[in-house]
Amino acid sequence: MAEKSKPEFTLGDLGTIKEGILAEQAGFKPFERFGSDFRLRPETVFGALPFVGGLTNIGQAIGKYQLEDSANKFYGVDKGFKDTSISSGMNDSATNSLIKEIKAFKDNDPYSTTSNITRDDIQNFMMQKRPDLDLAPIQKRMYTQKQLDDRTTDFYKPEQTYFTQPFSSGSFAEYGDDYRSTLDKLTDRTPSARDAEFQSAMGSYAIRDMQGRFDDNLKTTDQFAEDKINQSNVTNMVDAKTGKSTYDKDFARAVTIENQGDTANAESTFICTALYEMGQMPIGIYKYDQRYGQQVNKKIYNGYAIWGKPIAQKMRNRGFIYNIITPIAMRWAEQMAFDMSDGKVGKKRYSIKAMKFLGEAICYGIGLFIKPEGEKHGSNRNRQHGEERRTIRGEDGLQKRRGRPRTKRRTAS
Repeated sequence: MAEKSKPEFTLGDLGTIKEGILAEQAGFKPFERFGSDFRLRPETVFGALPFVGGLTNIGQAIGKYQLEDSANKFYGVDKGFKDTSISSGMNDSATNSLIKEIKAFKDNDPYSTTSNITRDDIQNFMMQKRPDLDLAPIQKRMYTQKQLDDRTTDFYKPEQTYFTQPFSSGSFAEYGDDYRSTLDKLTDRTPSARDAEFQSAMGSYAIRDMQGRFDDNLKTTDQFAEDKINQSNVTNMVDAKTGKSTYDKDFARAVTIENQGDTANAESTFICTALYEMGQMPIGIYKYDQRYGQQVNKKIYNGYAIWGKPIAQKMRNRGFIYNIITPIAMRWAEQMAFDMSDGKVGKKRYSIKAMKFLGEAICYGIGLFIKPEGEKHGSNRNRQHGEERRTIRGEDGLQKRRGRPRTKRRTAS
C-alpha cells in the first residue's frame, strides 16, 4: 500500500495562520496573575449577546478550525475534519504548538521589539522554517531591542523604524541597491552620455531581460499593502506628519505592472471584481478584499465560487440582482478592508461581521461536497496566479518579457 502523501502547505495557509494567530492574541488575560493563559477576546463578549451570539460562535469555531487545519499542514499532518475540529480546542493543539515555536523564535530575534506576535514575526519564522515558500521580510526593521534600550533616556525613547522590503524573493533581494542602481541607469529615458553608452553596450534585449527578472521578483501591490510605511506611487506626495516624500519607486513600479494587466486575475473575489470593474468600488477597498479572498480557506472559496460567479455575471447587467446585491457587497468589502488593513481602510460594522461568520459557515458546507470548475490550487511559486509562471522564448532563444514587441507570424504566400 502506497504511503499517504503529506498535505501541501501553501501561501494561503500562511495567510490563515497570520490572521488566526493575530486573532488569538486579541483581547486581554484577566487571570494572568494566576498563571492562566485564558484570553477574553472581543468576539467572546459579543458572542454572549442574544440573537447574534450564535452566529459569532459559529464564525469563531470556523476560524479556529481553519487555523488548526493550516497548522496541521505546517507540521505535515492530515487529521481530517473530525479530528481537526476536536483538536482545535485542546491545549496540545497544533495551533498552540506553532504559537509556542513562533514565540521562542521571537524571543531570540534581536530585532523583535513588540510584546505580541506580529505579522513580521510570523513571516520571519516561516522564512527560516519553510524556505520552499521563497518568502522575504514584509518589511525590514532598523533597530535591535538592545539599540533601542541603549538610546533610551528620561526625555527620549526612540521607536522602531521600518523600511520597505521591495522584493518578493529573498534570494533576489541579495542583489541589493547595486542591482537596482544598475537597472535605473539602463532604463533612464534621459541618460547621461556615459549611461547612454552603457545602455548601448548592454543592448535592448539584455535590458528587457534584466527588467523582466526585476519585475518577476518585485512584490505585488497586495504585498506592499502589508508594509507599515506610508507609501505612494505619486512623485510629489508628502507625508503630512513628517513632511517627507512618500514616493516609493519600487511600489510605483508594482502599480505600473498591475495597471498593465500583468498580475493575477481576481477570481477569488467575483462579486467585488464585478463592482470594481463597473466603477462602483474604490481600488483601495478592492485590493484589500482581494487579499482576503486569496487567503480564505479553500473549501470556503469553493463554496463561494459556486454561487458568487453566476451572481457576479448577472450583476453586470445592472438589473434587479445588481440593485439588491451592490449595497450588501459594498459594506461587506469595507468590513474586509477594515480587517485586513488593521483599521486603516474601510469601515467596521458588527452586523457585517455576523453575516461573514454565517456566510463562511454556509460556503464551507457547500465547499465540502462541491468543487467549482477551474478551482485554484494555490501553488507556492506565484503569489497571485496560484500557478507557476511559464517561460516563453522567442526565435532568438531569449526569454520573452513584459513590454517586448510581438513578432508577426509568417503566413504562407
